Amino acid sequence: MFPLLGIIKGEKIFGDIVTPIVMIIAALIGTLTSMFLFENKSKREYEKDKLEKDERYVNNRKTFSYYALIVLALTIPIVLIGLNLYGIEQISISSLTIIFLIFCFAYMIALEIIRKKV
Repeated sequence: MFPLLGIIKGEKIFGDIVTPIVMIIAALIGTLTSMFLFENKSKREYEKDKLEKDERYVNNRKTFSYYALIVLALTIPIVLIGLNLYGIEQISISSLTIIFLIFCFAYMIALEIIRKKV
């Protein structure tokens, strides 16, 4: 998340050597802490996930992912044509990052809704 936020702000994420080192150390500390603190929770979630992965849910998720990919593949050219008609020739990396994050959050929310329906 840190590199994406840096891109949105317009900063150089790997401009100096300190930033990647800090990100790696923070990721290691976060991972190790979560492993030890949430061990019981992760076991419960594993059992819950194992029960939820029935065939119907997997098929619904596959169908949704297939149609989401088709919609995305059809939407991108249409949006690019529309932007070209309005004279926009360049899209900034921060705009692409924001669009990517919005799509990811929408996709995760939709999968969660599908999971709760099943």
